[in-house]
Amino acid sequence: MDRLLTRFVFAITAVVLAMMPVKMNVRDADSVRQSADRVPQTGRICGGWAGRSCNTHIEIRPPSADDGAVEEDVARWLEHWGTEGRSPVQRGLKRMGRYEDFVDAELAARDLPHSLRYLPLIEADYYHLAVSPAGAAGLWQLMPETARWLGLEVNSLVDQRFDAYAATQAALDYLVALHDRFQCWFLTLAAYNAGPTRIEQAIRRYGGARFHDDALFGHIRDRLPKETRDYIPKFLASVRLAGDLSVIGREASEKDPPELFDVVSVEGAASADVLAEAAGITEDEIKTLNPHLRIGLVPAGRPTRLRVPIGAGDRFLARLAAIPLEERSTLREHTVAPGETLVRIAGRYGVPLEALRTFNLDVEPRRMRIGTVLMIPRGAGTVAGHSRIAANPFSTRLAETRAR
Repeated sequence: MDRLLTRFVFAITAVVLAMMPVKMNVRDADSVRQSADRVPQTGRICGGWAGRSCNTHIEIRPPSADDGAVEEDVARWLEHWGTEGRSPVQRGLKRMGRYEDFVDAELAARDLPHSLRYLPLIEADYYHLAVSPAGAAGLWQLMPETARWLGLEVNSLVDQRFDAYAATQAALDYLVALHDRFQCWFLTLAAYNAGPTRIEQAIRRYGGARFHDDALFGHIRDRLPKETRDYIPKFLASVRLAGDLSVIGREASEKDPPELFDVVSVEGAASADVLAEAAGITEDEIKTLNPHLRIGLVPAGRPTRLRVPIGAGDRFLARLAAIPLEERSTLREHTVAPGETLVRIAGRYGVPLEALRTFNLDVEPRRMRIGTVLMIPRGAGTVAGHSRIAANPFSTRLAETRAR
């Protein structure tokens, strides 16, 4: 019975992974074809090309010298980053300082190769707000469906793909799952880029393989999309670049300092302006610390983890507690006119429908009457007819106090 249960669990896991959407990478553009990423160092990857599967902790290394095609592509990426692609990669290496300590700690916690810290460099130039034409987003360029499957919240109010810390944990968990499936890093990284189903299909077209090893990637490479074929060389090149910045004309990497903040829990709806006042910072600063809040609005009906400046957590919670729940959002009021629906009103103000519903939980969309007063989150769209700005009492009191 235990054996049957184990087989069932493995079968379900395989089905779920097979259904994961194709990711396909983002930017760094057609100057070299947006693709892959990987950097060499000399040696071979995961136990070499001998047909052995790799352990997760074994470092990712470049292919053997006999794989000239991969090495040529590595050299091409290094040349690109030393010429027309220099500025984006320099910005990425600078931004890397914000997150690298956290990424390194999460890699170590999972016993993953240290070189995976360069994946966000080739995925998004370490820009946490990067979005690809295909809809992949964040440092790790996760598709919405993949992110939700990994447990991240992705909706019109909250998108945790833009939360570099939550997204890092989810992406690394995904890499562990892919490595468990493919048993070596070249295939794992190819699956991260193109989706596991496409890699399995390429392996089947090749004729199958008893062992999944790095040599297998070389055999199926021509059966993969251009971006995925290029993904491994690009990654290897990023690792080599990080070890030798003379390629881009720099001796040492000037990096941004790591982000420091307190994490607090906020209960119920609140808008960014009120949160900023409670934290003693600007509205832009609260949004910068919490880029996953898509319209600067903490959702109603549940607690939300919020980042505030380091050392300000206790003061923030005390000041926020002094604000009545009904005064924690600066809103517009809109009086429903004949023929209007919730969907049409949301579009009129440029507000996500979910946000409109969050602030009007007592309004039944199908029974909404003419004259009903709706609360519209501030800051989205322009003021429409039948509306007036509703001043937030707390913000008003603070402004009066400062004026005295």
